[in-house]
Amino acid sequence: MKINGVVSGGNQRTGRWAIRTENGFAVVDLMQGELHFRDAVTGDLDSYGPVVLINRTTEEPVEVCVEAIHASLDAARALIQSR
Repeated sequence: MKINGVVSGGNQRTGRWAIRTENGFAVVDLMQGELHFRDAVTGDLDSYGPVVLINRTTEEPVEVCVEAIHASLDAARALIQSR
């Protein structure tokens, strides 16, 4: 299912990013491509595991591994720092 989101925070050192969606936050590990704060993305942010997102800001594909879905802001913050 395609979910729209906005990159709301991340840890450049670890490559882990939080994406705000209408259902809370998805936390992803960047595998290939680029994400930046406030990038608009779309893709299957409602399932765990590897997915390809489209970065709507750059129109480029981004490979990520979804580690958390429907997370609260506090949980997303903790997960970004935990890797």
